[in-house]
Amino acid sequence: MSLGPLNKIHMLVLNNMTHDARVHKEAKTLALTGYEVTVAALWQAGLAEQESQAGYRVLRLRLRSRRWRGRLLAPLAKYLEYGFLVWRLAGREPAQVYHAHDANTLPAGWLASRRAGAHLVYDAHELETGRSFNSRLPGIYQRVWAWPERAFIRQADAVLTVSESVADELVRLYAIPRPTVVMNCPDWQAPRQSTRLRDVLSLPAHLKVAIYVGGVAAGRGLQAFLEAIQRLPDVAGVVLGDGPLLPALQAGVEAGQWQRVYLPGKVPLADVPDYIASADVGMVLIQDTCLSYRLSLPNKLFEYIGAGIPVVGSDLPEIARVIREQGVGQVVNPEDPQAIADGMSSLLHRPEAYTQAKANAARAATLFNWQQESAKLLALYRHIEGRSP
Repeated sequence: MSLGPLNKIHMLVLNNMTHDARVHKEAKTLALTGYEVTVAALWQAGLAEQESQAGYRVLRLRLRSRRWRGRLLAPLAKYLEYGFLVWRLAGREPAQVYHAHDANTLPAGWLASRRAGAHLVYDAHELETGRSFNSRLPGIYQRVWAWPERAFIRQADAVLTVSESVADELVRLYAIPRPTVVMNCPDWQAPRQSTRLRDVLSLPAHLKVAIYVGGVAAGRGLQAFLEAIQRLPDVAGVVLGDGPLLPALQAGVEAGQWQRVYLPGKVPLADVPDYIASADVGMVLIQDTCLSYRLSLPNKLFEYIGAGIPVVGSDLPEIARVIREQGVGQVVNPEDPQAIADGMSSLLHRPEAYTQAKANAARAATLFNWQQESAKLLALYRHIEGRSP
């Protein structure tokens, strides 16, 4: 297989492909390199069935089984139908590589790759065997969630993942060659000045701003973060994102439980860097609720560094290693509001420490960026070129 426009890659995701930054960056990079990339995603009302994004195609598949919401067999039906549609796509538009994002697309990727005589790449966004669930997914499905990874990871021609610790654990669990680590870093950009948050939210000029970006869900230290904000009268807390915990946080704000807390919801991916750059400190408060979270290395950590702002992050192996080695902020217990408040205060109320952490973040941004990480992705694809699937 030689590099060129006829070399097709089908990436597989079980989402609607509107806010998946990792998939977008990988697809864009491969498309710019000369591959013809299609992301097979899920259709929902209001979204186009096909569209172009940054040189690659998004193909959203209509699932009839999505109408079955609330039924016990609905997740299984949705899962099987997606696999069938991807298998049918492999017959109609065969690709040379099927790139499965997350374990839930591995069976579909395996079937499609076998039908097309193609390569299978597995992209482990987290450690599936170490996950905890904060969802309405029935217990029977939660118990078998990691089955696709166990069943198909050894069938992949190449595996990549998001952190060194997750790579080590995948080797330990499955005795596979060490996966390629491609971290979730943003594109490098020169540090920018922005007032986006203050303008949109009309924040008082005297307030410093601590921002959280990402899914608004359990296990992210959000309630401890908002409690910490109550202990710092000159600091505002912003939660930028959407998720199942958002209504409860909104209710707390409306009831007066949370002062100086702002919940603007989800914004377009392209706007996120400006929002982050207009904050004073970024929060990464992943809780140690499961092994997957313990070993995680969230993209928001690198987004804060890329924007040149200091970070307050969890005392967990991967997150703490980056913060300490790069000197970009403070490491705290993500479940202790006072510890979080102290971590923010040690940066926001100590000008010399803040200036140093900010300078270190700008320097670290030249190390942790997509230009560096994308080279590993391209090397992986070059490695499988010419090999038999």
